[in-house]
Amino acid sequence: MSGPKRGEEARVAGPRERYEARGAQLTTQAEALEARSRRLSVLRTVVFLAAFACWVGADLLDAVTLGRAASLILLAGFVVLVRRHRALRRELRCVDTGREWVRRGLARLDRRFEDLPAPESVQDLAGHPYAVDLDVYGPASLAALLGPVWTPPGRTTLESWLLGPAAPDEILRRQEAVRELAQDWEQREATAVEGALLDAGDPDPGGGGDPFDEFLSWCEGSNTLPAWLPVAAWLLPVATIVFLVADLAGPLSARWWIVLLLVQAVIAFGRGRRLHSQFSMASTGLPGLRRYHAVLECWEEYPAEAECLTREVERLGRGETSSSRALAQLEQLLHLADLRLSTLYVVFAVGFLWDVHVVQGLLRWRARHGSHVAGWMEAMGRLEALSSLATLAADHPGWAYADVTPADSEPRFHARDLGHPLLRPDECVCNDVELGPPGTVLLVTGSNMSGKSTLLRSIGLAAVLSGAGAPVCARQLRLPAVTLFTSMRVQDSLEAGVSFFMAELLRLKALLDAAPLPLGDPRRLEAHASDGERPLLYLVDEILQGTNSEERQQAGRRLIRHLLRRWALGAVTTHDLELHREPEVEAAAVLVHFRETLDEAGDGLHFDYRLREGLATTRNALRLAENVGLTDPDQS
Repeated sequence: MSGPKRGEEARVAGPRERYEARGAQLTTQAEALEARSRRLSVLRTVVFLAAFACWVGADLLDAVTLGRAASLILLAGFVVLVRRHRALRRELRCVDTGREWVRRGLARLDRRFEDLPAPESVQDLAGHPYAVDLDVYGPASLAALLGPVWTPPGRTTLESWLLGPAAPDEILRRQEAVRELAQDWEQREATAVEGALLDAGDPDPGGGGDPFDEFLSWCEGSNTLPAWLPVAAWLLPVATIVFLVADLAGPLSARWWIVLLLVQAVIAFGRGRRLHSQFSMASTGLPGLRRYHAVLECWEEYPAEAECLTREVERLGRGETSSSRALAQLEQLLHLADLRLSTLYVVFAVGFLWDVHVVQGLLRWRARHGSHVAGWMEAMGRLEALSSLATLAADHPGWAYADVTPADSEPRFHARDLGHPLLRPDECVCNDVELGPPGTVLLVTGSNMSGKSTLLRSIGLAAVLSGAGAPVCARQLRLPAVTLFTSMRVQDSLEAGVSFFMAELLRLKALLDAAPLPLGDPRRLEAHASDGERPLLYLVDEILQGTNSEERQQAGRRLIRHLLRRWALGAVTTHDLELHREPEVEAAAVLVHFRETLDEAGDGLHFDYRLREGLATTRNALRLAENVGLTDPDQS
């Protein structure tokens, strides 16, 4: 599939124009290929009918030799046309896949998450410090906004980056790689298309463990065939053929070929289950594995400059020892193993001890390449994850890369024009936000629907993206490497017998347990120096909603005092305008708020989602209730 030349897309104004221009180009290619496919289909039919006519007409016209020769020539041409048609259909499939990539790109720009697949985590996120609260996975999630990842190593790597921040130096290396890939439309499109073309098989046909892990275990295995079996697989079929030819010749009447054939049958069926288990472990039930060589080939020749990219590309190798060539050889061996699915399988399995030869080939492949496979898969996963982050960067060229401050500097979160990345750009309202240093808290007040929770999620997602090495939805962001913890979507559990209030308490207890040692504790500096301890970035939405207002205020103040005495910075939202009325909390709280206004008619609310200093001065609960029809029955 042809694509734009490197740097060609830079002449197009922005990401939307690039997608639309590429989509138009691919549509033109698809229409041309469809027309060629139709012509080839007609030509194939004509050639086949002509071959049949020549074969039949040879007898009728008494020109057998000429007619049969012409028929065979036409049949040969028919076979060539079939092969060309298949190649053309494969090319058309690549173009259609590219068009789907463009369609999804436009859907991401417009935040049409209903037109995008809902990425699911490979692990259970219940209880994760922030993934559920911040919509990292699932419908309308951060993972859906990123570029696609197709392989198990890619999904695992990207998930690990989104669910746990990297070290500051690694973040800088990833940022450099993401910047480079964001400028290379051709590379990202080529690898995305090849990834999408990976055959989708049953991820776990046997109902057991992770099939990809089973494949890696097979690669690292050391079991071999009995020494006599490969020798017998060569000698017995040869001897059987010799005796069969001798028997057919007549004079020797050597019927020993029947005995030898029975011996081969005993070996073939007696060893069949063990041999087929090798086939299963090598292929892992994942047909997509057989096309990984095409994805790897896209990366092996990539002229990387960033250190992070260069390192991973070099791990894939080049030439005769490259990962793509090795996996292509494995694909050929697995195709040979697929003969067991053919109706002629018994003939080959018994007559030539086919399975023994194929397994021997697989074991030789494993001895040569098996120890390298895990490294290849890890490198491919990292490259795919970097490409996914780079697609986000290319889709949003105005977003900023975080400036990660040194570990020995005072922890502060400083953002200019921070927005929520999952909102449509034309609907996203950005605000300047500052958190920290430890010993302070940003206390956010405001009425319902005014933007408090969205602000917390904007902060949290900025920390997630910056920790992964991706750009963030902000004009500028400066922050340390932090440990992120949120308490926003607490749920009760009837099965576990946990009420909503108890679930809130347990979540807040987990938050405090995640916070580093108190500021005044001399062990804190020692732990920070020895373990690279990070400050906690906490985001708490509406403290303890499951109890009465008086106890909620007391418990909320208690929690804030605990956090103020830890090496932590963060924000808390609340409807309780008196929550800060305590000397220690009031001295440390930075008060900000959102507000709403009535429209000119006086019967509707308008939210501008702008963050302002001080406490909220408006309430809207009754107004919102009236808007949905819950009016005062005495006044209706």
